[in-house]
Amino acid sequence: ELLRENINQILDGNDAYICLAFPNWGESRVNDERFLCRIDKITDRPMKIVNDSAAGWAGSLGLEEGINLVAGTGSIAYGQNKFGTEARAGGWDDGFSDEGSCYWLGKKALELFSKESDGRVKKGKLLEIFRYNFNLKNDFDLIDIFDEVYKNNRTKTAELQKLLLQAAMQGDEEAIRLYEAAAEELALIIGAVYRKLEFSGDTIVSYSGGLFHAGDFILKPLVRKLEENGICLCPPKYSPVQGAALLAAREYSRDGEFLSRIKAGLE
Repeated sequence: ELLRENINQILDGNDAYICLAFPNWGESRVNDERFLCRIDKITDRPMKIVNDSAAGWAGSLGLEEGINLVAGTGSIAYGQNKFGTEARAGGWDDGFSDEGSCYWLGKKALELFSKESDGRVKKGKLLEIFRYNFNLKNDFDLIDIFDEVYKNNRTKTAELQKLLLQAAMQGDEEAIRLYEAAAEELALIIGAVYRKLEFSGDTIVSYSGGLFHAGDFILKPLVRKLEENGICLCPPKYSPVQGAALLAAREYSRDGEFLSRIKAGLE
C-alpha cells in the first residue's frame, strides 16, 4: 500500500520506468515470489527490481565496472565487470554475517566495555564513555540495559558504534584496533567480489554507508589493505537513489539516449 501510494504520488500520471531497490531481495525465493505475485497491485508500469546493493553500485560508480561496498547497519559488496557479470559478498544475516558493519562494531563495543571493565585489556576511554552515556552506577547494570534495549534491536546496537568512535577519537587503543579489524573484514568482502568477477590490475571500489562517518579510523586501514592488492578506493559519484534512477534509465533506454540525458543531469 505504501509503495502504491508513493509511486502514484511521484508519477502523477506521467509515464515512467521504475527501479525498486530492496534490502534482502534475491535472498529468499519464498519472499521474492510473494512480492512478485503482488506487483500488479502496486503499479502497472514497467518495473525492474534489484537488491539495494545494486543501486549502491550503480550510483557510486555511475554504472561503470567495479565494486561498491556498503557498510552501514550491515555490510555487503556488489560489483559488475565490463561484460555485465555481477557478484556480491557479505550481507547474509545479522546473526552470522555483516562483518565490519556498524552493527558488528556495536557488538564489539559492548564486548570491549566488558573487557575493559574486567581488566582483560587495558582500560581506555570507552569505559568512562559507556559509564557516562548509560549512567551506570555499577558496570553490571549494562546487562539489564542490553537485554531490554539492544538485544533484539539491530538498529540501536549499530548506533553504539558512535560511542566506539568517541573512544577512538580520544585515543582508546583497543577502540582504534576494532576499526582496523573492521577494515580487514570489509577488505575480505571486497576481495571475494574481486575474485568472482576475475578483476585484475587497477580496479575501482567505491563505498557508502554510515560507517564511513568514522573517517580515517576506517578509511586509512581499508585503503591500506586494498592497495596491497592493487585496488583503488574512491568516493562515490552519485547516491544509491540516483543509482536506482540510472538502472531504470538503462533498462528503459536501450539506445542509451535517455541514460545519457539522466547522467548529464546528475553532473
